[in-house]
Amino acid sequence: MKILGLPGIKPATKKWMQELLLALGKKSFDCRIHEYRHWSDDSDADIDHEASCLKDTSVDLVIAKSFGTFVSTVAFDAYNLRPQQAVFIGSPIRRHSSDNYELLFKYAESVPTLFIQQTSDFNGSYRELSEVVQALPKATITEVPGDDHIYSNIDELQRIIHPILSAGA
Repeated sequence: MKILGLPGIKPATKKWMQELLLALGKKSFDCRIHEYRHWSDDSDADIDHEASCLKDTSVDLVIAKSFGTFVSTVAFDAYNLRPQQAVFIGSPIRRHSSDNYELLFKYAESVPTLFIQQTSDFNGSYRELSEVVQALPKATITEVPGDDHIYSNIDELQRIIHPILSAGA
């Protein structure tokens, strides 16, 4: 199984993604974590640039956190990223509202997507995200406790995501 990890906006989320992939059995899969350009230089985060780096990429599973969910949806829409499935963790749903959720809908209508959202995530609560994605037939959503947008309980995330890996193996 080919897995693409799209971390959050901060460099520390690369280590978090590594820990999550390790807990999921990274050694059993072909895993790659995308490193964002702004991590190594002084530029601002650029969703379109990062999405363009994924042009014509096909993977079995995308695991994206926060900023990575934006990169994934833009890459799907504009650059032919084609995952078989996706897991979006900590979707910043309040920021998606600027495009009227269009890219999120387009993505989750085509790609079976599991959304994992904290009860009171300050970038958008479980309830807010659930209201947006409930009508999408290929979307499922799971609530986890919390409000800090960090998603530090790797064991809990592993238990939620593991059935997807088992089904795809």
